[in-house]
Amino acid sequence: MQRYFQFSILSMVFTYLLIFIGGLVRVSGAGMGCPDWPRCFGRWIPPTSLSQLPDYIDPEKFNLVLAWVEYLNRLFGALVGFIILITFVLGYLHFKQSKRVLLSISIAFFLTLLEGWVGAKLVDTVLDPITITIHLLLALIIIGLIIYSSIQSYYLIVGNFEKSSNYHPHLKNVIIGILVCLFIEIIIGTEIRGGLDMSRKDNPLIESIILLKMLGPFKYIHTILGFSLLGLTLYLRKIVYDIKFRSSPFMINSVNFIMILIVTQILLGESLVFFDVKPLMQLFHMWFSSLLIGLAVSVFTFWKISLEP
Repeated sequence: MQRYFQFSILSMVFTYLLIFIGGLVRVSGAGMGCPDWPRCFGRWIPPTSLSQLPDYIDPEKFNLVLAWVEYLNRLFGALVGFIILITFVLGYLHFKQSKRVLLSISIAFFLTLLEGWVGAKLVDTVLDPITITIHLLLALIIIGLIIYSSIQSYYLIVGNFEKSSNYHPHLKNVIIGILVCLFIEIIIGTEIRGGLDMSRKDNPLIESIILLKMLGPFKYIHTILGFSLLGLTLYLRKIVYDIKFRSSPFMINSVNFIMILIVTQILLGESLVFFDVKPLMQLFHMWFSSLLIGLAVSVFTFWKISLEP
């Protein structure tokens, strides 16, 4: 059982690293660094010189750095898939009687297979914006399921660490509200990013801040939702610290991290608007969103465990 918990943590860490690397691929423009899949320019090992390119490839379309960035992303994705496979097998061996652990890691594993297929389709569709959004959402669902399964396994190993907790009756609805807002925010943010990429391709000489204004209401909805999330998080923190109830250190620390990340996200988002769109800032803006999903799932799981006898 302990081995499963260790591998679930490893799966979580490596999945977060993969999300970060995937974001790096996107902001660096390496998404089509390899124009075919699963090979790269028709080779199992990317070319290192123009002489290794197939005859049907225009040499001007070859970028050595981008090709290797994309290919290493694929290799790391395969490694993460293998780690999740081991975690799934360990879950089947040690937690057959726990539906919460086994079902969540099983769904995560099968979604990982689907994620690999969607990744291949990204190449086929030449980075279609809708496919990119689906690809990211699947990764977020996978990480959420792994975190949920990991915490539930920890509960079965050490006992009910939330048994002395007593939470506000509104806590569940607030957490669900935060999760819904986060997913909508991420979808809108991904569409804004896709719209910026398309606008920049058609208007390469126009500054990014002007391109953002050309996107219309999406940008304003994204900002409004961001401040709505801040309001929900402030209320969440208020009820967690309410002296009429008892909150575990796990819950308190997670809520505080959510608060810090929400404020950081708002500052990053506004910086992207007022100080031009910087790729590195975009990368962390996206990655912090995935961390928020994980923290919100953790808070939900702590609340659910507190209801156990």
